[in-house]
Amino acid sequence: MGTTHVTVTIRNPADPTRSWDGLFLVDTGAMDSLVPRSCIKAIGLEPEGQRVYETADGREIRMDFTRAYIEFMGDVTAGRVIIGDEGVEPLLGVTALESTGIEVDPVNQRLKRLPALRLKRVARTNEIRPGNAGVSLACGPEARPGRMRARRPRSQGGAHPDASPPCTMKQPE
Repeated sequence: MGTTHVTVTIRNPADPTRSWDGLFLVDTGAMDSLVPRSCIKAIGLEPEGQRVYETADGREIRMDFTRAYIEFMGDVTAGRVIIGDEGVEPLLGVTALESTGIEVDPVNQRLKRLPALRLKRVARTNEIRPGNAGVSLACGPEARPGRMRARRPRSQGGAHPDASPPCTMKQPE
């Protein structure tokens, strides 16, 4: 399988006139984008924190990160940018891709814009009905207003992992 590259502009949110352009490897295995430290410093950004990341070879390393505007293919998003060592190839992570509605076409090794942004992939569920025993409610982003949805618990008897925060169903009186 080949690789896909795209030209990306990293912009300082506090001073949008300060930016850096680079050719980024599109990495759908990486959550966050990665930029060499000198490029981050050149546009006036400083580390805001550290996180532990797993590298492609399975090692875990602690790396600095900052936040920046990420622009590519005529769109812009804001996101976390990992501050990499000198000489590292810049990476465009999946978070930036998804937040702009762009996905990778692996066959043609190109990026393509989705016709609409996906809010969330919704799995099929059973609706709650009186007397429908053994269900746990799925709350949070997948619960749609005006409709209570249910999921059957796992065979171990635990609640479905998507049912967070825990919900309770009040029986009709």
